[in-house]
Amino acid sequence: MQKYIGGIEGFLEQDAAKESAFWADYQVLGPMFAALRMFMTMDDVLTVIVGAKGCAYHLNFTIVAWGEIDFFLGKRPLPVLEYRQQQIALGDFTPPEDWLRRMKKLCGVYGARRIVLLPTDALLLCGADLAGVAGEIQKFTGIQTEALEIAGMSSPNQWAGYDAALEALYRPYLGKSYRHEKSVNLVGWMWPSRHRGHEIGCCIDMLKELQIPVNAVISGGSSLADIEKSMHAGANALVCSSVMGNLLQRLDEEGIRLAGPRAPYGFSGTREWLTSIADVLELPVYDGIDAMEKRYRDLFEKNREQLSGKKVFVSGGPGRLIGLLHTLADYGMDIQAAAMFWPHAWSQEDIRHMLRDHGVKMKEFILSPGLDDLERVACQYDVDVWLGGYQEQHTCKRHGIPFVPITVYTVPHVGFEGAVNLGNKLLLAMSGYSFTESQFIAREVEGVICPSNDSNQ
Repeated sequence: MQKYIGGIEGFLEQDAAKESAFWADYQVLGPMFAALRMFMTMDDVLTVIVGAKGCAYHLNFTIVAWGEIDFFLGKRPLPVLEYRQQQIALGDFTPPEDWLRRMKKLCGVYGARRIVLLPTDALLLCGADLAGVAGEIQKFTGIQTEALEIAGMSSPNQWAGYDAALEALYRPYLGKSYRHEKSVNLVGWMWPSRHRGHEIGCCIDMLKELQIPVNAVISGGSSLADIEKSMHAGANALVCSSVMGNLLQRLDEEGIRLAGPRAPYGFSGTREWLTSIADVLELPVYDGIDAMEKRYRDLFEKNREQLSGKKVFVSGGPGRLIGLLHTLADYGMDIQAAAMFWPHAWSQEDIRHMLRDHGVKMKEFILSPGLDDLERVACQYDVDVWLGGYQEQHTCKRHGIPFVPITVYTVPHVGFEGAVNLGNKLLLAMSGYSFTESQFIAREVEGVICPSNDSNQ
């Protein structure tokens, strides 16, 4: 994994990040997890783990525990095609006929139109003919089947899974001619929910108020028909910037312009996101953006009076971290150190944007943090409040640091309302509130919504 520890400006230098043999990883989520999130929450795509059951159990538990109830995921099948040691040694990867029959029945029950095979690392290392396996499954079931050769282990970059999944979804539609309309796709939402109290609902509601049509949400809760329908949109906007990749650049060249390349966090980031979409679609909605921001301004300023100058540590993926830096900079907080879980190809440009256009400063920047890095930060810096991944609560408890989870939550952290919500959470944490009843149960708070006076929007 690429590693960097140093000043934020140094991260922008060419080849600043170096390959590190040691990584005390605490995320344990790799490219396969990222791809599975893209596919498993779709309506008519069936994902198959090819390899050990244990890998499937881990991935399934992680996704279901996160979103089964909170984000309306419900029960989703995750079939496993497992091979015995003898089969692997002999190179016999022919799917058993009884497994093929069960698979065909499952496809009928769930209305699957595409099957995606995700091989575990053991299958990749032994040189299994995955294309051949996919061909046999497709021949028996009559359903398009393909294998994505992406790693299951967490040490390779998680971004590779998002990139491969998006490319696989859009491959059948690339290079074709589509008429583009003044609408936007929201890319990077991984759950079936469209609930107003969730981040996707917040984004949809902001655009609805500005009378900007949403064409499709990619990919959670969508179908393959929605993917094809999304080819008619005039713009793609990211609600999770971690999925930023080559596919979105390719779609930009084919007429679906890339707008809102960074998720709408903070007042500054939300205004950038909405303005970028409006600019690309040539829709004069700037007065509406002003009015929307104004409704939350007093609540934001009240929080800012109490948060300005407070010392903070923050961590997140390549999308969420940039967004949180927007929010913390807007509140005038003193960022001691920041950590990015893993990079994508645009991470340096995103950091450059935050330094150049938003004056973000910090004492230390860490790429690919490990548990050892968290302990050092907790000991080395005077931190008033800590925003980080759910697992980081243990470091905070050991050192008595107020903690706000940024990977497991339900109320929006995006939009103007999300900036207020995060400010409220920071203040609550510093007053002694715990967002975790236990390591398994979160204690979420109520979100803030200041509705528009125009009930017709």
